[in-house]
Amino acid sequence: MDRRPLAILDSGLGGLAIYQAILTELPQENILYLADHAFFPYGAKNPGTINRRLLKIMNFFLVNNCKALVIACNTITTNTISPLRQHYSLPIIGTEPAVKQGGVVLVTPSTAKSRGYRKLSSQYPVTTIACPGLAEAIEAGANITDFFPPIPSGTKTIALGCTHYILVKDQIQKIVGSQVALIEPSRAIACQTRKILTQKNLLSNSLHPTHEFFTTGDPAKIKNSIIFTSCAL
Repeated sequence: MDRRPLAILDSGLGGLAIYQAILTELPQENILYLADHAFFPYGAKNPGTINRRLLKIMNFFLVNNCKALVIACNTITTNTISPLRQHYSLPIIGTEPAVKQGGVVLVTPSTAKSRGYRKLSSQYPVTTIACPGLAEAIEAGANITDFFPPIPSGTKTIALGCTHYILVKDQIQKIVGSQVALIEPSRAIACQTRKILTQKNLLSNSLHPTHEFFTTGDPAKIKNSIIFTSCAL
């Protein structure tokens, strides 16, 4: 059994939705969560800028002896996961928008423009809607109605293509109505994480697992009950 920490990365608090799903699926794992608040929001940045930032972050995970990485961010996944997998040997699990069922997909502007997402979404009958400012509003605990986009009439399903959106899933459900099904990937990612760790013989059986939360920003500004430790990157 491998007791090294499993790394989880997001630009902010959105990845906590994935963290909670992994905690349910893999309760004995030691976890190191990094919120890159100093670089938030990723959704407004170009691929080159994101890739350069990820080099520093990957070094942080390697220094902390992480055994695998869950990228709990759609924007990072669609922009950088391929080069990361080419350059680093540790297993990397990504978060991609759920497009296979078709319908409307809500994403950040950067995800909408990314080559990875455009290639993926072109295979399915989806309507992609970029949501400028929505992730930022969620991170700040602001009212999301001013940033939520108009949804085409007759929409049956909406895929939440940013992990921040999962945090306000109940609010989004009220906005779009109970007749619209919301699709989000947190449980599927947790199951995929278990599958990969099992295949690589990396599962932990820690009786008292440790969960550490780091931010590259100011911990005092984080609107969450979890205590974050400052980390300069």
